[in-house]
Amino acid sequence: MHRTIHWYRANMDAVFPAHMREHVLAAMASGTPLDTAMDEHGLLDEVAYGRARRDPEFRDRLYQALVKGRDPSLKHGRGWTYSHHKCRCPECQTTQPGCTAARRWLETQHVGHTSLTPTA
Repeated sequence: MHRTIHWYRANMDAVFPAHMREHVLAAMASGTPLDTAMDEHGLLDEVAYGRARRDPEFRDRLYQALVKGRDPSLKHGRGWTYSHHKCRCPECQTTQPGCTAARRWLETQHVGHTSLTPTA
């Protein structure tokens, strides 16, 4: 069977349904790390990133929640913040090799700004 986007989404809905996604996004926006929010449902954070790869709306909401819930006292967009403070906001993710999804998402955001400010 050829696996289409619809096939992936249907399977992801069974594993990571809408009510779980909403709970995870709300928790992240309030500062809970993605891996902790996913662990509450017995899932790995890769499940959320897998959904984000094939669902642009969820990807936007995921990255927005990561930005909104990040620690404002840290300097974001630095490898040190990613490694030592475990920040997974899109700016900190882009410091890691191969993290192209976060980089592409940032390019669609506040072009010309050095730091994102969470939107309400």
